[in-house]
Amino acid sequence: MRTLAGVRRRGSDVWYAASLAAALPSVPTPATVPPLLSALLASSGSRERELLGTALLEVLNSAFALQPCALTVADRPQVHSQDDQGRLARATYGYYRCRVPQSGPPQRCAIRVYHRTAVRGQVVSASAFTNTLLHEWVHHYDFAGLGLRRSPHTAGFFARLRQLRSLVLPDLDPESTGPHPGR
Repeated sequence: MRTLAGVRRRGSDVWYAASLAAALPSVPTPATVPPLLSALLASSGSRERELLGTALLEVLNSAFALQPCALTVADRPQVHSQDDQGRLARATYGYYRCRVPQSGPPQRCAIRVYHRTAVRGQVVSASAFTNTLLHEWVHHYDFAGLGLRRSPHTAGFFARLRQLRSLVLPDLDPESTGPHPGR
């Protein structure tokens, strides 16, 4: 199996297959999620989003029995690259990082979400921020909940993201995965 960067390393097919097959367990929507999401979707300040996002992560981690995950909202433009004509070619909305020891749960789990758009430096929309936060939390679930050592963007990953979105945002289109479905 090949990736854009070349041939997959030995053993990564195991993580790919595990990611493809896994689903989120069914849990009831925690009562604190709707007011948190309403506030998050109405927010525009980086500090406010960091506080609300951290609270949402704590609720999700508790509901799915996961270890904590720190959140940083970087009040700076998204990391990006441009093509030869100066057009936006790629932008990073956010990312998840953790240290994965040889055995045991991941350590130093953290999500970083960029608060400003790549080129114009405008504040990202609340929905794009929320979608990015949920996307990165699914990576946290893959490492801390499923015990994967990699979290590839498989069909299973996006199915888990849709499951999460239907849990926390039940009124939205269940097929949507956010502003960056092909990430």
